[in-house]
Amino acid sequence: MSRALPLVAFLALATAGCDAQKPPARGTVRGRVTLGAKPVTGATVLFTNAETGVAVNAPLDRDGRYEVKTHLGAGLPPGKYAVAVTPGGVMTPDEEGPLAGDAKAARAKLPATPVPDRYHKAETSGLTVEVNEGDNPPFDFALAP
Repeated sequence: MSRALPLVAFLALATAGCDAQKPPARGTVRGRVTLGAKPVTGATVLFTNAETGVAVNAPLDRDGRYEVKTHLGAGLPPGKYAVAVTPGGVMTPDEEGPLAGDAKAARAKLPATPVPDRYHKAETSGLTVEVNEGDNPPFDFALAP
C-alpha cells in the first residue's frame, strides 16, 4: 500500500503538467497593404511586440493581401504590435531553395517595391495594431507616398 501512494502522486503531477501545456491564445491577423490606390506587392509585413519578443512576418500576395501563419498556427498572441512593410519576400512552401553550390538555381527576381523608406522599420512607420484573442477585423494599411 505504501508503494501505491508515490505512484498516485506521480500520476496526479503528470496529469496536471499536461494542462499547463495548453497552446497560447491567438488572434487572427490578416489584411491588405496599399500605396495610393494600388496594392503593394513584392514586400513583407513585419509585426513586432517588443514586450514579448514576438516578431513575425507575412508576405504580400499580388493583391497586397497577407495572413500571419506560423508553426504555432494562424495569427499572433494578443497584444500591441508595431508594424513595418519591408521590400522583398519570404519563401513560400511551394518554392524550392537552391542547393549549395548550384549557381543556376537563383530565386526569381521580385518586382521593384515602391514602399517609402519610413515604412521599412517599425520604429519609424507609425503603424501599430492591437491583436485581440479570436477573430479580428482585417488590419489594412494604406501607405502614404
